[in-house]
Amino acid sequence: MKGMQKKEMDTYFFEYFKSIIRKEWWELVVKIRSEKVGNMLNQWYATIKLQQVHKATQMKKEIQKAIDNMEKNQDVLLYFNMIDSRYKLLIEKYNESGSILKSLKYRAEEKKTDDMLQYYFYFFSGLYQFYIKNFTKAINFYRIAENWINKIPDEAERAEFNYQIAIAYYEIHQNFFSLTHAEKALESFLALGNYENRAATTQMIIAANRLDLHQYELTESVYKKAIKMAADTRQNYVEGLGHHNLGLAYERQEKLDLARESFEIALDIFENLHSKIAIIRTSYMLARVLFKKGLFEEGTHWYQKALNLAKEINEKTYEAKLLVIHSIYKELDKTLLDKGLNMLRDKKLWSDVADLAIIAARHFKKKEYHELAAKYFDEGVVARDKIQTWTEELVS
Repeated sequence: MKGMQKKEMDTYFFEYFKSIIRKEWWELVVKIRSEKVGNMLNQWYATIKLQQVHKATQMKKEIQKAIDNMEKNQDVLLYFNMIDSRYKLLIEKYNESGSILKSLKYRAEEKKTDDMLQYYFYFFSGLYQFYIKNFTKAINFYRIAENWINKIPDEAERAEFNYQIAIAYYEIHQNFFSLTHAEKALESFLALGNYENRAATTQMIIAANRLDLHQYELTESVYKKAIKMAADTRQNYVEGLGHHNLGLAYERQEKLDLARESFEIALDIFENLHSKIAIIRTSYMLARVLFKKGLFEEGTHWYQKALNLAKEINEKTYEAKLLVIHSIYKELDKTLLDKGLNMLRDKKLWSDVADLAIIAARHFKKKEYHELAAKYFDEGVVARDKIQTWTEELVS
């Protein structure tokens, strides 16, 4: 600056300080925009947890616009992609969720990544594994996520964690572990308020465990309470889920007329919501009940509906289950029956194998096909023993 005139120096310093102010102002704008998008992402995740599909879809569009209009921020983008993987599970695009999580693995596992994002990565990875029916893998991911959950000052998130791990333990028949986590989740959801849908679905987990423990009256009572809570708060999907689960309880007790009624109510709700997975599940169960009642024409209608939808979305598990019930009740075909059961064995879905093998054994016993009855009874016993191997796959 040597040799500068005073006027030139004044101009230089003015421009210099102006650039500093401009830089600080821009950094402040970037920070505000990042914080705004961060808050939008928090609200989006809260909406996803409440299973509000339409609202969550609209919010995603708004967030994407906000991200497009802000300076690139890798942490915000990582957070967005993490929540997007959870959103994909909500809208039943499981493969897309898995692909996102796979792409985030390296970054999420870096030591410098903050606690919340590491928690989300392992928790959402567990959810993804659960949705594709790898239940023990799901629990193993949840157990890793548990290392971070206490560092997150959010009671709603702790409740959500207990809720999800309760479902996973239920699926591998660890009923008392499931009940412990479900009761913790229910206590939290009721205390928080504004979580009636989660409180209702948590009651359904408790009821499902009670059903496994043969506490039938208590099971029905809890399901009816959950259905009323969902109906009173206009949580349509949750209400439909309640009727579906109550139908399962009735079918387990061979109360087939009541089971049929519950499944039909659930289907009315799910069809209005256009939830393909839910329609497949409930159509399958309604077909199964109608076949048991000897109403083959009606049963075939719901069987075909479920099968067409399962093929449309490549739902192999229900294709297998539908093949089994058709081969038991509609057209006896031992080859196709065994093919369906083997498809379920390949996926290690031992509960389904045990359930369907025992159903086949009882049906064939009534028909006095004693050799077939003995064969499938034995297969059911073996599958029930296999359920115990699930616990051996859990990382201690």
